[in-house]
Amino acid sequence: MQFQVIATSKRLAIRWLLLFTVVAFELIAMTARYEVSPFLANDASWSARLFYSSKEIWTLSLWISGACLLIFSPRIRSIISDLRKHSSRHRWLMWLAFHVLSFASFAVVTALIFTTPINPAHLSAPWFYGWIALLSATLLLWLFALAPGSFWLRLIRQEHKTLLIGCLLGIGAWMLMGMLNRQEAPLGQKEFWNSLSMPTLQLVHAMLGWVYSDLVYQPEGFLLGTASFQVKISYACSGIEGISLITIFLVIYLWLFRKNLRFPQCFWLFPLGITVIWLANAVRIAMLIAIGASFSPEVALQGFHAQAGWIAFTLIALGAIALSNRMQFFAITEPIFPVERTRKPLAVALLVPLLVLMAASMLTSAFSSGFNELYPLRVTAIAVVLYYFRKAYNGLGWQCSWQAPAIGTAVFLVWMLLEPDADSSQTALSQGLAELTSGSAAVWLIFRVLGSVIAVPLAEELAFRGYLIRKLVAKDFENVPLGQFSWFSFMLTSILFGLLHERWVAGTLAGMGYALALYRRGQLGDAVIAHMTTNALIAIFVLTQAKWSLWS
Repeated sequence: MQFQVIATSKRLAIRWLLLFTVVAFELIAMTARYEVSPFLANDASWSARLFYSSKEIWTLSLWISGACLLIFSPRIRSIISDLRKHSSRHRWLMWLAFHVLSFASFAVVTALIFTTPINPAHLSAPWFYGWIALLSATLLLWLFALAPGSFWLRLIRQEHKTLLIGCLLGIGAWMLMGMLNRQEAPLGQKEFWNSLSMPTLQLVHAMLGWVYSDLVYQPEGFLLGTASFQVKISYACSGIEGISLITIFLVIYLWLFRKNLRFPQCFWLFPLGITVIWLANAVRIAMLIAIGASFSPEVALQGFHAQAGWIAFTLIALGAIALSNRMQFFAITEPIFPVERTRKPLAVALLVPLLVLMAASMLTSAFSSGFNELYPLRVTAIAVVLYYFRKAYNGLGWQCSWQAPAIGTAVFLVWMLLEPDADSSQTALSQGLAELTSGSAAVWLIFRVLGSVIAVPLAEELAFRGYLIRKLVAKDFENVPLGQFSWFSFMLTSILFGLLHERWVAGTLAGMGYALALYRRGQLGDAVIAHMTTNALIAIFVLTQAKWSLWS
């Protein structure tokens, strides 16, 4: 009987792996082959404009999936158990065949619509409705191949509120990130900025008055600065993004850790976080003007302007977590057992290198003018941290097999397949290297290769495949064997790994590949070597083909 249960579980795991592999290859095919033409955005017909907006479907779906997974996390085990129960005798091959036929039809119609030169007749409303219907059918048939319809109906009935919250949260995060990328202002943020503009300008003016006597202050035009350097402050850099980000972060944080927090006391974190991030934004604007006036306008308007806000948000988010855990006003007091203290060093050792990498990346980028001359400091910081925690990494499995480089090579091929065509001759990196002496450029490139091939893979794999992939299986992650499979941890860590990278589709697929390298033998070294192989091949391609955009 036990053998039969194990065999059934293996068959289900193989089936699910096949289904997710099919979706991955379909996504690669669609995103790599078809591009939405920019001129559709200016077409007069509403259907053409919707076709142009359809390029956001993949990003929106990822945000909604990630938000739902986060909210489902407390009940994910029971949902997966129910899924196994309903799927054990499910006739999935028939639904998979229908799904493949539907996807083939969808791909053909997509080619007819988007292949250049675009036929205006294919941008009409009937074509749009048909295209959406085929996309919906393709997704629905894949879900039916994964589990019977009775499972999905039961899940919707039981979890409709959670699904709705996840969808709203994902849509909100997608809108916010779109706003940051396009510098737009949804949800009436311009009006909100108008009410904050004068207090912000007055505070920044007062701070600059302590240092500079030649201030230029024109509140009616939102202009502020010195005689040699002024900036016009608009809603896009007003701090509204920071307020939105800290609000969304606190919503997610309070939801995930609601069992450990006191309500309604913890709601005070919202006005506290919003106030602190507004003050931090005023300090950021003052520092930007000071850097532009006294040091370098290029650094102020490029590196510092782009990174200072993220640095402030990260510090305030971490501060909110620390405050809510250390103050009894916010946290539910639990007995502290000595065994808990023994678990902290490994978690710290696994996470700190990635945190140092992110912090060093933001700090060095903040003081650069596009080309990050301080990149060697980033590599040095990671190396120091890894050396400091070196003893904690014993026992994580550092033996490697030949399959690890093979997986890394496969990830490299997928990454290159999804790499958009870009002019690498005009990137900030290529221009910055051209301005350096030959010796300085050689040293910088050596550190860039060391960072990309060694430091970054170690820091990311320790955090994602060493810590997070096990933490999502059980709280006491140290007792979870390396390589223990869980669909929830596999998917969520891969999605989060993808979101960490600018190329999120390729990053998500890469995260899946490195996780599979770990699952094969339960050796973290396999995931690290696979990651190093991918980055080494990218470095070789960059240096031999001058494809500098791969390092952007």
